[in-house]
Amino acid sequence: MGYKPVYDYRADQLGKQAETQGAILVEGGWYCPSMPEPLINATIDLHAGRIERETWVQLIAARRAYRVMPKENADSDGYQRMMCPAEAGKAQCLLRPRSLGRGVHLPLVDPEPSPTGPVKICRQRTVTISPEAGAKHWQALEYGSREWQKVCFRLRNSVEGYNGYAKNPLAEGIESAGSHRIRGIAAQTILLAFQLAHANRRKIKKWLDTLPLGGERPRRRTHHRRQTKEPQTWTPTGHLAPAA
Repeated sequence: MGYKPVYDYRADQLGKQAETQGAILVEGGWYCPSMPEPLINATIDLHAGRIERETWVQLIAARRAYRVMPKENADSDGYQRMMCPAEAGKAQCLLRPRSLGRGVHLPLVDPEPSPTGPVKICRQRTVTISPEAGAKHWQALEYGSREWQKVCFRLRNSVEGYNGYAKNPLAEGIESAGSHRIRGIAAQTILLAFQLAHANRRKIKKWLDTLPLGGERPRRRTHHRRQTKEPQTWTPTGHLAPAA
């Protein structure tokens, strides 16, 4: 249907999550298998208190140069051709001689020698990644990036805010077991749907009461929101103060 997942991870889901064709899945994104360990474990180190939040932001930004890039759009079945960052001109690699000498602004990848030789993504110009590979943790946006923070926390705040609205014990009270004394998952789901529909109608009615309909004064005054911080200034463990 065109939707793509955006979410945070539990503490035991951070770092390297899966591997396919030699590429590694790190917190939802496919990366070069030779990406440095400090970049792979950046969020783990943040939660463990081994690095500061400012350092975490810098490490997340440094991951971008090691990200596996799409060669073309995914087909109708979800399979997609991808290429290593050196092939895409985002990094320099000793296994890709033509990628060398492009400037000091590009990181130099130095793969560790292996008795079995380079992995598939390092041998071929492109590889095909299936939709099943890493599907449990994959997400479209780069974890921890400004775009991810803006979308993830905005959606999360909206969901949590609506949950609190529908849990109002003086209204729908969806959290109260006494308001839905019925057995069975199907029956509970149908009842919850009616409760949420009623919560939606209550929200709409409250909004309509703030409009000057028919030339009359609105029945309610509009709600003035408190000033909040920008969503992209938040990190997985709290607020990141702007640099001095």
